[in-house]
Amino acid sequence: MANFRERLLTVFAMLVCPWQVASAATPAAGLISPQGQDIWFWLTLTLVALVIITAAYTWHVRALKRQKRALETEIRLRTAEIQAQKEELEKINQTLLKVNKRQEAQQSELTRFLAVASHDLRQPMHALNLYLGALFNFELPAAVRPVVNNLRNCARTMDDMFANLLDLSRLDAEIVEPQLQEFAIAEVLGKLDVEFTPQAIAKGLHFEINHSMAIVNSDADLVEQILRNLIANALRYTPKGQVVVKCLEFDQQLQIAVEDTGIGISKHDQETIFEEFFQVGSASESRRSTAGMGLGLAIVQRLVRLLNIPIKLQSQLGQGSTFAISLPLAASQDVTDKHGRSKASNSASLLQALIVVIDDDESILTAMRALLELWDARVITATSGKEAMALCSEEIKIPDLLICDYRLGSNENGIDLVAKLREEFNLQIPAILITGNISPQLSEAAKAAALTLMHKPIQAENLHMNLKQLLSETKE
Repeated sequence: MANFRERLLTVFAMLVCPWQVASAATPAAGLISPQGQDIWFWLTLTLVALVIITAAYTWHVRALKRQKRALETEIRLRTAEIQAQKEELEKINQTLLKVNKRQEAQQSELTRFLAVASHDLRQPMHALNLYLGALFNFELPAAVRPVVNNLRNCARTMDDMFANLLDLSRLDAEIVEPQLQEFAIAEVLGKLDVEFTPQAIAKGLHFEINHSMAIVNSDADLVEQILRNLIANALRYTPKGQVVVKCLEFDQQLQIAVEDTGIGISKHDQETIFEEFFQVGSASESRRSTAGMGLGLAIVQRLVRLLNIPIKLQSQLGQGSTFAISLPLAASQDVTDKHGRSKASNSASLLQALIVVIDDDESILTAMRALLELWDARVITATSGKEAMALCSEEIKIPDLLICDYRLGSNENGIDLVAKLREEFNLQIPAILITGNISPQLSEAAKAAALTLMHKPIQAENLHMNLKQLLSETKE
């Protein structure tokens, strides 16, 4: 131990006074007392420890500086990358902004197109249907009647195509908002029964609707549109046999199924049947000649999504198809006679009923007069509210029913005009409002004014059915 201390002291002395150690003799260390040697030992040990700690600290500081420089370099690189990404995002945002503005402009153009199509393009189709309806009621030669039937079928096909294109555009433009309310499903099924029975008979098919007295909670117009497209599709793709609409209540739901014995749909086609412009490939040539554009089921899919209701498909190629939707039942199922009565009632007659028709289009007035007079009605036609008032004042009888176009000249509209006529006669005269406007706001306004709303172009059968229903309700 003494030798170790002596050596350590020598090392300390060399570190502190190296010039003296060179000339000093080794025994000189023995002149230091034991207590001094202990002190020098611990001082030397402490100094060595300080030297080691200082060296370690210096190395650590240099390592930190190197890490700092590396981090600063990394930060500069990352900052440059972020700046580049930011500039790229700004370019993308500018591009998206331009695309968004372009889409808004296209949406505006689409809205304008719908506005024009809803009135100007529907107007000639509306007049054509009225003229064909009137022509069909004449006693025609046997050789001419098939030609007229073909004309009516072509007009109906054009009508369906036009309506489907407009409906699809409205749904894609997201301007259709469901108006949920409780209604009797019999009201919808009754109208569809009257509308499609003649078409089924003309095609040699058995058509049947199993009516239901259920009250459901949904949008009556949209549900009617869904069922109309499903029934029309079933009739189109059924060359022989039958189309049956069935209603079944279960689990607070009303399931409405459209079953047909048509050509059926293969498993492969069932995956794409709801796409736009899709048509079943195995259709016969006779069916192709009167086929639509393949938009009916695409519209159905959008409508069921809008109403948040399910749709199911069961089909086998060559053995027919079944499309089924489910509607929520209303909490109360109390059904009045009005709700339960079918729109297909034939108890009313147009015989000698005085009907006032107001439209600013002379061709529509001429066609409407011809059609209504063929149904044995008395008709007053006018192009404005003032003229209608004057002509009605010459009659000794209050009008039984009003048919009015929504958009009239001189800033008049059908809703206000009907209200004035009702006020003039102090009677709630039943009225039909005919329009090409497809906005839900107008539908709500017509409903609030107790008007039956019909959209152009209208079929003669549907007009007849509504007239008979309104006159029947008036007599009751």
